[in-house]
Amino acid sequence: MSAKKLPTRDLWAYASGEGASSITMNGMGNFAMLFYTQIMGMSPELVGMALFLATFWDAITDPLMGTITDRTQTRFGRRHPYMLIGGLVLCLAFVALWFIPESFRGEKVLFGYLLALNIIVKTAFTVFVVPYTALGFEMCKAYDDRARLQGIRYGFNMFMNILFGGFAWMLFFPEITAADGSVIDGTKVEGHYLNMGLWLGGVSALLILYCVYATYKYAEKGDALKGSAEKGEGIVGHAKAFIHDLKDVYSDKLVWFVFGFFGLAQFSMMVVSQVQMFTYIEYMEFTAGQKTFVHTGGMIGFAFGSLGLGSLVKRFDKKKTGIVAMVISSTGGLGLFAVFTGGLLDPQASIGGFPLAVVVFGVLQMMWWSGCGIIVPLATAMIADLSEVKKWQTGEVTEGRYAAGFSFFLKLANSLGLLVTGFILKSVGYVSGAEAQAPAAINNLAVTTFVAGPILMAVSFLVLRLYPLTHAKMSELREQYDAKEDSSPEHP
Repeated sequence: MSAKKLPTRDLWAYASGEGASSITMNGMGNFAMLFYTQIMGMSPELVGMALFLATFWDAITDPLMGTITDRTQTRFGRRHPYMLIGGLVLCLAFVALWFIPESFRGEKVLFGYLLALNIIVKTAFTVFVVPYTALGFEMCKAYDDRARLQGIRYGFNMFMNILFGGFAWMLFFPEITAADGSVIDGTKVEGHYLNMGLWLGGVSALLILYCVYATYKYAEKGDALKGSAEKGEGIVGHAKAFIHDLKDVYSDKLVWFVFGFFGLAQFSMMVVSQVQMFTYIEYMEFTAGQKTFVHTGGMIGFAFGSLGLGSLVKRFDKKKTGIVAMVISSTGGLGLFAVFTGGLLDPQASIGGFPLAVVVFGVLQMMWWSGCGIIVPLATAMIADLSEVKKWQTGEVTEGRYAAGFSFFLKLANSLGLLVTGFILKSVGYVSGAEAQAPAAINNLAVTTFVAGPILMAVSFLVLRLYPLTHAKMSELREQYDAKEDSSPEHP
């Protein structure tokens, strides 16, 4: 029995939701550390702590949201009401991140403001992304379709971030000329950040509205499915279901292979993505146009990696595809280390006006992020496989709890990456709000950017190589499930 293939237009409609949430999340990830250290003068470890606590809160609320959305029954479906409300609140709170009242500009007060606002942002993100991810699991019934959907999802993510993330350096952070004729880096101008927040928040809101509208035909309405709680079960019922779902997901031994390999890989991506911003500014001394070139190159690499996932899985299956991705990423990272900190090329090197260093940096960074672009949707597709296996075994609705479990590890890795980044900046000697950084601090920032990722990818590989589920094994399990369904007394 073969599952029906989804129309491509529906895959892209679904992906628009990822574009929206990722614009806001990447906007925070790219610029929050810069804004609160360079502009607001907060110590990097305090910024990292605030971002860590909010993201950790986000992580622990995911399983609860998974339980709630799996058991929700409304005439609008179990997923879409949460997607609409959570998505719009996310956009509004994102804008507020870049607007700091004068009375909140003391470091202690600012820490509380940043923490509280980030908790609102992350809670709204959870309310949106958990049912959104579960909706993707429900839409795709075919093994290869899951990889296809997740590849398009994360590919669209990068497309939108190329427009509003990569090009953000030129669109929102152009250099300005001071009264004395000196050129000021655009990331050190406060008003630029609020302008960016207004644009990104508005575009994200439009994408969320479109995603909810265009995927509404896939909403599961009517009576509860098997495994769902009864209407009116109340808070106690949800709490019991929550505990049950946690035990259910984390007792699945196969889940830990995916969580382990992806958690380490995602942690490496977060550290690199945060520290590289400071490397652009301090070590490479890129202009706004050059920042756009290299950052966009990384996003293009991520997008191509994501969009190529379906073809790679067909050729190599999922585990081997993950190993290939790690090799590609590590080659890019170690290449940057060898070329620049290894002394093969000066960071400002050019030939006859041709910006050689910029181009080489951009190509190698593209390699790093293309491998990452394969890993992220690959892990999501693997979790979808495990969710379906569990559904075959129990007959219960499991998509929400597995989506939540996966999201928990994603956000846990991100939160630890943010926390570690703050302490990395402090340990290398970075001084918040300083006009110039010490040469040793600048060099150590670059080394961290280039080698941290490959080292953590190597550890991640040791986990992935033990993952046992293959296409052939999934086909075997599906046949067993179909045979059991055909022999059931309830089957016509």
